Amino acid sequence: MLEDAGLGDRVDVVSSGTGDWHVGDPADPRTVEVLEKHGFDGSAHRASQFDDSKFDDYDLILAADFGHERRLNRLARTDEQRDKIRMARSFDDEALSAGDLEIPDPYLGEWQDFETVVEQVLAANRGIIDHIRSELDLNS
Repeated sequence: MLEDAGLGDRVDVVSSGTGDWHVGDPADPRTVEVLEKHGFDGSAHRASQFDDSKFDDYDLILAADFGHERRLNRLARTDEQRDKIRMARSFDDEALSAGDLEIPDPYLGEWQDFETVVEQVLAANRGIIDHIRSELDLNS
């Protein structure tokens, strides 16, 4: 989506979890299948754990749910680092209006749960891209 928005050469994305229990594992096959259905290739993804020594290297840190947000806030050492943490769905106006900011973990769910999560992430990503574009324009 960043490439399509013309931002691919200006933005780096790192994906990581707040725990270490899946480090090195590929994405759930259901996730890969749903991503492929939507035109994305998740086959090369491997899980990693968030490295709190990298806080200062990032401009924006997105949390999927409130548990992740709390964990990231505990890892942050300064108010400036905490200010970088946002709920991913807070960039989706509909989710924000509904007060539904968490992206649920579909792991124990059904196929439709994976589809719902991808749709939620795509909606959030549109707002995230608008935010990034705005931030880059302000800093140009």
